[in-house]
Amino acid sequence: MPALTNGRYKSCLHRAVVHREQERRSLAFFLCPREDRVVRPPAGAGAGERRLYPDFTWADFMRFTQRHYRADTRTLDAFARWLRPPACSGAAPVVGPPTTATQAATV
Repeated sequence: MPALTNGRYKSCLHRAVVHREQERRSLAFFLCPREDRVVRPPAGAGAGERRLYPDFTWADFMRFTQRHYRADTRTLDAFARWLRPPACSGAAPVVGPPTTATQAATV
């Protein structure tokens, strides 16, 4: 939600709590875009505002959370830092997550 609204709306973390004395029943519904879809705010949303998060694909985000960082309130910020190259490295900007070839080129 923050990536789609440039930080205007927050996401809440999902957490299931088990009750010792009563059976828990729930119905889960999750919305996951296609893996190749680019996640970004709609054109014109927050016009004139600085973008807080780079464009990314759902597949990149899922790969990051499964391999590097479990979901919590700082996940999207950590993911955005992972996508962006260090500003002082002098390396050319990299679009998308670092790859082996990009990492080797910046070492």
